[in-house]
Amino acid sequence: MLSMANLQISIEWPKKLGDMYSHDLQLYQNVPFGEIMLDELREICETRLKVLTLVERIHLQKLTMSVSQRKVALIKELYKEGIDEFAKLINSSGCESHTDEDIRVRRRDHISHFILKSVVAFNKLKKRWFFKQEARLFKWRFSSLNNEGIKQFMRINNFNFTPISQSEKEDIKEYLQMSSPHISNINSIRFYKVLFSHVISLVKKRKVFVMNGEAFVPEGEIAFVFVPYFKRILISSFEAAREDRANLYNDERFTHIFANLENNIHIENTILVQDKELQQYVSLDRLDKLSETSYPLCMRVLHKTLRKNHHLTHGGRIQYCLFLKGIGISLSDAMILWKNEFTKIMDEATFNKKYSYQVRFAFGQEGSRRDYQPFTCLKIMESIVGPRDYHGCPFKHMLQDVLENELTNCGFNALGLDLETEDAY
Repeated sequence: MLSMANLQISIEWPKKLGDMYSHDLQLYQNVPFGEIMLDELREICETRLKVLTLVERIHLQKLTMSVSQRKVALIKELYKEGIDEFAKLINSSGCESHTDEDIRVRRRDHISHFILKSVVAFNKLKKRWFFKQEARLFKWRFSSLNNEGIKQFMRINNFNFTPISQSEKEDIKEYLQMSSPHISNINSIRFYKVLFSHVISLVKKRKVFVMNGEAFVPEGEIAFVFVPYFKRILISSFEAAREDRANLYNDERFTHIFANLENNIHIENTILVQDKELQQYVSLDRLDKLSETSYPLCMRVLHKTLRKNHHLTHGGRIQYCLFLKGIGISLSDAMILWKNEFTKIMDEATFNKKYSYQVRFAFGQEGSRRDYQPFTCLKIMESIVGPRDYHGCPFKHMLQDVLENELTNCGFNALGLDLETEDAY
């Protein structure tokens, strides 16, 4: 196996490539080997970065869509952008074809994932961004697999999940039906026997029948086994990716490529609504109602605090002002909102002197006049929050009892929610 530093000359096809790339969906557990031209290396990584950026955009724009619908939207965008190679991979049912072209495309998929992982390995925010988009992409791609594709994926990756027999299904049919009421014909569906600890999310939602420590997972939910597994692999591989990149610091060819790729990951510039024609004017008199029905919790807290205290600290003003801009509030209306609230505790001259500039700045009318975008969740989570602040992410920065109270006010049964995060990603 060659190290990453050897990926620099012309393509060479080792005999084992057919075995290594026998499926269109990969877990990327092994380091790629062989040789590749630097120009192609740059091209496939830039292409993958475009794909991941589209994944994020579609995820944010299509929140009400199912996984399959988002995947269809992604494929449509990829064809529109001329990224046919990835579009076909994402829509693949598994491993029906093994031509030289299939192997070439799978190898490019492997290498681009591996290189981009090394690119982000030293940047916490960009690493987290990469992790989220790759996990989403894997989930969307898995949804394309047919039964044979899933079967071969399990075989290739040594997953010993076998479907239960028809006789075993008959013995527990009543319980399977209770755990999967949406399945009209249990007899036509495969169920896999899996350790319950591998599908905790399904167990929590009571979507699987559990007996003797084993969960009986319907084929339609089998992705819940593999997506967490893929996430664990990806998390554990970042340390090796850091070492790989560190080993290339003295090679200017690689450092230049890596620097350009990293600079093209703009996680702070996520646009909530990409198409300007889709943006609609939102009037001030709708904000109170929208804050109760449509705001994310972080913005709901800021809006409520602004109405109650008639003031927000600097971080809260920036976070909420950019959000208001993003949902369609005009600069003139934003100025009216802030002025009306702040002048309840100060005179208008003080507001104009200390705070009006910041509102105009957020809307790109002062300073560098940039088109600032609403903060992403990652940006909000990384906020520095003090005792007098209300900005940041409630799920990260609020005390448990305060968060539970906020969720209760939103109509949730906070006691029934798992408020512990699974990992740092």
